[in-house]
Amino acid sequence: MKKGELMNENEKKHSKFQWFFLVLFIPTLFALILFSVILSFIGIDVIDRAKQIGSSVPFLSDYIEDEEKVNYEEMITNLENTNYQLEMEIEQLQREVEQNAEERAAIENERNQMEQRLAVQEELANQVEQDLVEIAKTYETMSAKNAASIIGELETEEALLHVSQVSTESRAAILSKMEASKAAEIMRRLVN
Repeated sequence: MKKGELMNENEKKHSKFQWFFLVLFIPTLFALILFSVILSFIGIDVIDRAKQIGSSVPFLSDYIEDEEKVNYEEMITNLENTNYQLEMEIEQLQREVEQNAEERAAIENERNQMEQRLAVQEELANQVEQDLVEIAKTYETMSAKNAASIIGELETEEALLHVSQVSTESRAAILSKMEASKAAEIMRRLVN
């Protein structure tokens, strides 16, 4: 009889285990799977929601791998690398800006010097023009013979400048009193 009682007890243990497995575990598991399929069709992300809930439960959170932490560490490393590269680019661009500023200052300085030279040259040209006008007035007040002897002593280019500033009547009188070859040279240059 002991054998029969032992079988009955074993059957009871198995039957309780089988009852738990068949009545509670399998239907609950089936209901969970069916429920998650229905929710995923509705548009709810069941897996992420389960991870969120699982990570908030104290003893389950140790077993659930937190992808966000891994991604944050990866992102931090990537951002630090990107930050370093951007800092290097910023430094390079600052050097280029400084170099361009120096070049710009040098060009600006050169432009100012050129403007000053141009202003001096224009002033000198105006002064020379005024001097030639004054010289021409002086020749016109002189006698044609005296003016011709003075202009005859000058280089051809300088004589040409002086004669070109004198009025046409005075020029004719001065050239008529000059040596013929010198007068011909000045006239030829005046025409050209």
